[in-house]
Amino acid sequence: MHLIQRVRRHLNKDTRLARILHGGASALISRGVALLVNAVTLPLTIRYLGPLEYGIWVTISTTVVMLAVMDLGVANTLTNMISRAYAMDDRAAAQRYYATAFWISSSISTVLGLISLLLWPRINWGALFHLQDAMLIHEVSLCVAIALGFFLLSLPLNLVHRILGGYQQTQITNYFNLLSNGLSLTTILVVIKLHGSLVMLMLMYSGSLLLGSIALNIWVNLWDRRWLMPAPRFIRRAVIGDLMSSGMGFFILQLAGIVVYNSDNLIITHYLGAADVTPYSVTWRLAGYAAVLQTAVLPSLWPAYSEAYARGDYDWVRRMFWNTVRIAMGAVTVAVLILTFCGRWLIRWYAGPAGVPSELLLCAICTWTLICAGMDLEACLLAAINRVRAQGILSAIAAALNIILSIYLVKRLGSLGVILGTMLSYLLILVVPQTIIVWQALYRPPQTAAISDMQDQQHA
Repeated sequence: MHLIQRVRRHLNKDTRLARILHGGASALISRGVALLVNAVTLPLTIRYLGPLEYGIWVTISTTVVMLAVMDLGVANTLTNMISRAYAMDDRAAAQRYYATAFWISSSISTVLGLISLLLWPRINWGALFHLQDAMLIHEVSLCVAIALGFFLLSLPLNLVHRILGGYQQTQITNYFNLLSNGLSLTTILVVIKLHGSLVMLMLMYSGSLLLGSIALNIWVNLWDRRWLMPAPRFIRRAVIGDLMSSGMGFFILQLAGIVVYNSDNLIITHYLGAADVTPYSVTWRLAGYAAVLQTAVLPSLWPAYSEAYARGDYDWVRRMFWNTVRIAMGAVTVAVLILTFCGRWLIRWYAGPAGVPSELLLCAICTWTLICAGMDLEACLLAAINRVRAQGILSAIAAALNIILSIYLVKRLGSLGVILGTMLSYLLILVVPQTIIVWQALYRPPQTAAISDMQDQQHA
């Protein structure tokens, strides 16, 4: 009882920590439900679609998400802008930021849609997906069109998540994600019950995700924060310049991230065939659960870092960063060790033989998961304080090397070569420089750096 009272007093004093814990706890619940949904739907969809069509499904889903980079970093920049507006209690600034970002994203979606219409007839879907069956090639083109259409609609609508993040209310996003997960589970079960096609599955699944986003927009813009409605009259030219200028670093970083997280399935599909994507994708997804605690906290931690840095509360940022590193990396290490020894058995049990990877592939993905966990903790801090330009350039170089190595190694080692290419490129190019940048951000923040420079000039 005494311990509970001490915790409550501490949280009352540190409201940022309280919001982080609330957001993290709700994210764990949301991700727990998502885990259950995946645990139910993944073996069902693999057995229902078969390795080939499931590989197509995963390839389309992950590849279309790659287009998120085309927002030019607007969404990530908006998180930091809203965090600063929150730190200054400036509603008018938040209105300008949100409205300008919303209509920029809407314009980008429209342009991407028009470009897609022009290019569509010229794309050879059979060659791209390594397919010969004319009927399956037609279904693939329809599935890509459906996924792309829903994605373009979601691009401006998903900015509402950034608004809630900037106000350190990620728990609301997590509660609406529960709705989306429930809808997606229902739609998959309905399609399987009705013996629907791959096209029907893509249509209903994409629609369920969009409905959750629409519901959140209605709640925020028409109920909770009606004053924040992104009306065109709030658009400002100066804000456009700020969004585009600050967004370029995020844009480069997003391009690199897409290569790491979304290109692997496309490379495997092109060089080995869609069926080989299944064990790789299943293992990658399972390994992602090893960092579930970390990924639950980071969306709440980002705006808290940003707001604290804007207020000059650097001691809090340092303390929170190192506490997070100790807890998150400890949890990921334990989870990765369990997965390394038990992963193949777990995958065979709930995904079937088609999803079981080789022992070397499993170990390689587990090793990358551990490396990636540490890099994500650092990246969260750098994104929050908008120090992403150098990180973005290094990530772009690593991403280019990643593609070269992955293509070279996949021809010689199969899907194992893809993950090895990823690890080698990032270990060689990014890990050490990014850590140095984080150290400087923690121990030479703007005021500290300025004082040190003045002292150096005086001594000179």
